[in-house]
Amino acid sequence: MGNILQLLDRNTIETGGFHGIVQKRLVVNSKFGPKSGVKKGTWEGIGNLVYFADSWFGEGVETGLHPHQYIDVLTFVVEGKLDHEGSLKHGISLKALDFQVQKSGKEGFLHNEINKGTTTTRMLQLWLLPEQIEQKSSFRVHRAEKGLITNVYGLRDKNSTQIDVIYLSQDDLYISKKESLVYVAKGSIRIGEEYISEGVMLNIDKDIIHCNKESILISVYIKE
Repeated sequence: MGNILQLLDRNTIETGGFHGIVQKRLVVNSKFGPKSGVKKGTWEGIGNLVYFADSWFGEGVETGLHPHQYIDVLTFVVEGKLDHEGSLKHGISLKALDFQVQKSGKEGFLHNEINKGTTTTRMLQLWLLPEQIEQKSSFRVHRAEKGLITNVYGLRDKNSTQIDVIYLSQDDLYISKKESLVYVAKGSIRIGEEYISEGVMLNIDKDIIHCNKESILISVYIKE
């Protein structure tokens, strides 16, 4: 267990975005991340994770129809609702706690993400490099459940980089994976004597996490 925590607070980095979307980009890999947008203060990532952004969509805000190819695009709706349009599962609506995995493969896909509701939608988006590029694109949705650790990406994708959604109740304990990035998507936790709130990314190594109140964490790590 490390004694010195490495932290990245979304409030300390630049605010970016596009088409009315407000973004905090915590991970932008210099080689494989988006070529434009905010990079100052971000981390390089871990394993095959090349992008991690916390985003807010106001009423009526959308990304616009755009393509992806040779990349896996993961979307977690933290609050609100997000409507999905495009070449995969057109018309799907994602609600809070839904975790969408889109694998573009060689075929690629087009998609548009829209907030058709009347309240702000908050979502996290992660990009990962596939270790095996499939011919066809694919789409699936997982759901985070209270009290469970849900592996949403990695094992079934033949990728050594794993993504878990950890939904903790107050006073729960969780021991982080070896050499992992953990993002506090909601709630508040404590590691040792340090209190960590929503919007903070941690670079940790088998640390004991104490849950101060109901919390949702995203953990990115390499399968041992």
